[in-house]
Amino acid sequence: MAGPTEAETSPAGKSEKPFVPAIPRQSRELPEQQTMEPLREEAPWRIAGEVLRTYIIAEDNQGTVWLIDKHAAHERVNFDRMKRNAEPIMGQQLLTPEAVALSADACAVLLEHLDLLNQFGFEAEDFGDGTILCRTCPAEIDAGDIAPALEEIADQLLRTGRADPDGARDVMLHTMACKAAIKAGMVSGEQELRVLVDKVQKGEIQFCPHGRPVKVKLSRYELEKMFKRA
Repeated sequence: MAGPTEAETSPAGKSEKPFVPAIPRQSRELPEQQTMEPLREEAPWRIAGEVLRTYIIAEDNQGTVWLIDKHAAHERVNFDRMKRNAEPIMGQQLLTPEAVALSADACAVLLEHLDLLNQFGFEAEDFGDGTILCRTCPAEIDAGDIAPALEEIADQLLRTGRADPDGARDVMLHTMACKAAIKAGMVSGEQELRVLVDKVQKGEIQFCPHGRPVKVKLSRYELEKMFKRA
């Protein structure tokens, strides 16, 4: 008869667990935490003035001089604002309706887009003999700009937007933004210039709706080279 097993002779009848040597832990050093400095906002460009009542002169904190076309910059601001706004543009009723004489093609294309004109504040109708009678114009443009605006819209529609509703709307936006913008030669207040300079500095506007740049820069080196200093 076989003798008692090891499990039977161990306390409480339990078998002993095999011995496993402890494995020493390897300390892992965590990478040193790096403190990120908060981003410093660039100081506003200093407005040095305006020349030819058209170009704003500004200087950044790196000594770079910027020339900003105020009409092109303001035109872009208007275009972006109108593009975002889905609501019809507010119109102003004219005390005396404006009769605008156009070519036969220009008159025809505008009459095809009377609903679109109405969305942008123009209330117009056929007056016969290639003439459109405008009773209401957008509140953002001067009455003196009604005829040039309609002529430009007709020309653009004939060339690009006649068959494309979205393209036709962009044509209207381009023209309206241009006519509502500060004109070259106009006297502008400091606050008006400040708004445009800040938007250019932040990169919100870089080109006018027609693709022309709104700013150019001159470095200190370029200026000094002009005066034979470099």
